[in-house]
Amino acid sequence: MSGHEQKVTVDGHRLTLTNLDKVFYPETGTTKGEVLDYYARIHEHLIRHAHDRIATRKRWVDGVGTPKKPGKVFFEKNLPESAPSWIACRSIRHSTGSKSYPLVQDRATLTYLAQMASLEIHIPQWQVAKGSSDPGTIDSTSRHPDRMVFDLDPGPGRGLADCVEVAQLVRELLTGMNLDVYPVTSGSKGIHLYAPLDATATSQQISDVAHELARSLESDHKDLVVSAMKKTLRENKVLIDWSQNSAAKTTVAPYSLRGRFTPTVAAPRTWDELDDPDTIEQLRFEVVLDRIDDLGDLLEPLAKTSGESTNPSLTSAAPRDRLDIYRSKRDPKRTSEPVPDSHGASGDELTFVIQEHHASSLHWDFRLEHEGVLVSWALPKGPPTDPKHNHLAVQTEDHPLEYGSFEGTIAKGQYGAGEVTIWDSGTYELEKWKEGSEIIAVLHGAADGGLGGVRRFALFNTGEHGPNKEPEKNWMIHLTKDSSKDS
Repeated sequence: MSGHEQKVTVDGHRLTLTNLDKVFYPETGTTKGEVLDYYARIHEHLIRHAHDRIATRKRWVDGVGTPKKPGKVFFEKNLPESAPSWIACRSIRHSTGSKSYPLVQDRATLTYLAQMASLEIHIPQWQVAKGSSDPGTIDSTSRHPDRMVFDLDPGPGRGLADCVEVAQLVRELLTGMNLDVYPVTSGSKGIHLYAPLDATATSQQISDVAHELARSLESDHKDLVVSAMKKTLRENKVLIDWSQNSAAKTTVAPYSLRGRFTPTVAAPRTWDELDDPDTIEQLRFEVVLDRIDDLGDLLEPLAKTSGESTNPSLTSAAPRDRLDIYRSKRDPKRTSEPVPDSHGASGDELTFVIQEHHASSLHWDFRLEHEGVLVSWALPKGPPTDPKHNHLAVQTEDHPLEYGSFEGTIAKGQYGAGEVTIWDSGTYELEKWKEGSEIIAVLHGAADGGLGGVRRFALFNTGEHGPNKEPEKNWMIHLTKDSSKDS
């Protein structure tokens, strides 16, 4: 494709392509015409994964420039009024008003976007309603994703090989949840991982699970992984960006070009390729086209299985099982901890257990039976022994009732690895349970237990930032003055 301007017919639609000789990637001399040619040749595979998803575009109208003089980029959501009327679009309601987004449904639309210098196409993990040309304005917060995504981004001091190492860790966790995982080198610095879902859980539910998975890996691999978004924490770490599962967030589409200084692509890869992390690299568009001819679309199974997931922790449209997060962090084949299929039912007497946990740092796990699970907190300094001094209590995921009798060693490399022993256990009398706010309970410990008899504790949420940066999880535990030892 050459020349300054060319009129073409694509899928029955007439388009004018201009400035075909303009250099979009100065370091390689790649022109706008070559960009259009790439998208024309890859369209079938890109559309397979972008179909029925609103498209946000990053445009470099004068090209990407050079390291010394980068080109200007425009982040575009609204489809301009000058766009052809045949482009399918959807109106999405935001806090700042509604915006009309294009859907990349056909080669003609993709050609138009490329003509507008939209080098990058970004899409969410959810799809709009099928078969309707105008379903009205959509509230993006109510979307149900049909895939989960993790963006592995190397911070200063880390590289693509480190992202491969983290990708294997994420894959192990997701495989343990009966989810298939598909890797994509992002075309930028890192790796994207996709897992198909059945689109019945909400974006918030999926985002919560993804967040917990990222935090559990950070806990077990503190020298390699970070899950917090703050840039100052990324030095010599790989960020597991779980936030792109949010209804309002997007990820660059598979097979999209990137606005880097060379024309790299978000390219699907095989796990066999990632077995040799030292040889893995970001792929340019010419290589991706050759791979399509030889290998086909490695990501095609994702498009076929999205919407068919059978994972009970992610697919229920009913209220979420309280052990979802607990199960997501544990593989019953690799840990001796109990991993039941569902939570139990509380009996006539409520139980408690306090476990001494020699993990990466010594702490005590304080657990109260409530609504068929053990609601749990980690106490870095253990239960308080003086009413004048409260102790920090960081709420963790609910545990199964079976955990009340658990003692043993959690294997190295597993979540919470280390020795667990029962410090005290028994029954308790509940005086107050104000969900997420305040709990008062009288614990009847064992005769030889760590509490030394009967103790009355009050737990209260501080609503303040603590070590885990989440105010709702930060509590204090108070030993009341009327506590007494058994005589």
